[in-house]
Amino acid sequence: MGKQQDKQLKRTALVLLVEKPRGVRARRGRSRTDEACSPSDEQTDLFVERYRTRTDNPQQDFDFLELVIADDFSIGRVMKFNVRRVSPRTFFGRGQAAEIAQAVRALQPTSVVTNAQLSPVHQRNLEEEWDAPIMTRADVIFNIFEQNATTSEGRIQVDLARHNYELPRVVGVGKELSRTGGDRGTRGGGGEPLTVLTKDHIRRRIRRLENELEKVKRTRALRRKKRVKSGVFTTSLIGYTNSGKSSLINALTRSEEEVASRYFTTLDPAARRIYLGDGVEAVVTDTVGLLDDLPAELTTAFGATMEEVAESDLLLHIVDVSRDNVEFRIESGVRILSEFGLSGIPRVVIFNKTDLLDDFAPLAILQEEYSPSVAISTVTGEGIPELTSILRDRASARV
Repeated sequence: MGKQQDKQLKRTALVLLVEKPRGVRARRGRSRTDEACSPSDEQTDLFVERYRTRTDNPQQDFDFLELVIADDFSIGRVMKFNVRRVSPRTFFGRGQAAEIAQAVRALQPTSVVTNAQLSPVHQRNLEEEWDAPIMTRADVIFNIFEQNATTSEGRIQVDLARHNYELPRVVGVGKELSRTGGDRGTRGGGGEPLTVLTKDHIRRRIRRLENELEKVKRTRALRRKKRVKSGVFTTSLIGYTNSGKSSLINALTRSEEEVASRYFTTLDPAARRIYLGDGVEAVVTDTVGLLDDLPAELTTAFGATMEEVAESDLLLHIVDVSRDNVEFRIESGVRILSEFGLSGIPRVVIFNKTDLLDDFAPLAILQEEYSPSVAISTVTGEGIPELTSILRDRASARV
């Protein structure tokens, strides 16, 4: 067995999906657990496949399972809870906390991973009660971003977001501040003892990172200025994470950006020049994937990247049409663009992965609803000539 396989076997997650119903009385002290309660590989694969097809599960649950997998966890068990009333001490009710504790003892996971919005006090108390490390949704996302940030700019942005996230979570001296960071899944990171991560230390680090990021923004602004003066037509690929943006930029530019069926494989913007025919050229930029309800700290830190999008002449909004909840992901992208003040930029919706469709009737309805749009497959090449023609016409009109 290879080292990578051995590493993944050692990282097992007990996943807690939490929903807080509004106006619905939750069943007291009971959880809903999936059939795949055993950590066996066969059952776990069946469970993951069920979530990939989104059978009876909302987009948010699917997103969270995909995030856990992208953080190189093997999913040992998933437990789903309705939380009727948040406990000030442990978030979960007494019966629910005891049920989870029993599952932790049985599974012995590397981490308990939850989408619940735990406060630092909740997190610390539950770690002591269950004798297991706990990761929130934000912790998982930060880990993924830290793994995939390859450029200095990406690392600065992720590091800044992590420190802004950690600052309010320095909650006193004791077990919480006696651990040493460095391994993924422990707060603090960077191998520094958490005892030295005082708020003053974090604030100084934040100021230094903000200064570095400001330099990056000035450099980007100069590059954009040159592009504007040169009159080059620029377009940016945006869309929900794992929708196929990197595959599309490869198809358009014959480049070899990394493509993986995982969330947030691409974090750093990659600009490529493309020849559209008839003497017309354009610059296509791949950007970080969008995700509903990203940690606010990451949204702020990646403002420098979104400034690059702001200078685009056209946005190509990529959507994986082979999945359920297509409208949810489109509207999430539209809302995020609006939050960054980018809703005024012309946009074409690209319905990708048509090669995976069995029924094309829903696609026709979506194309009419979200016009202008193009249906493509980066695997078969379907729709790529039509998209290239649209880009050529837009670029020619701008020139």
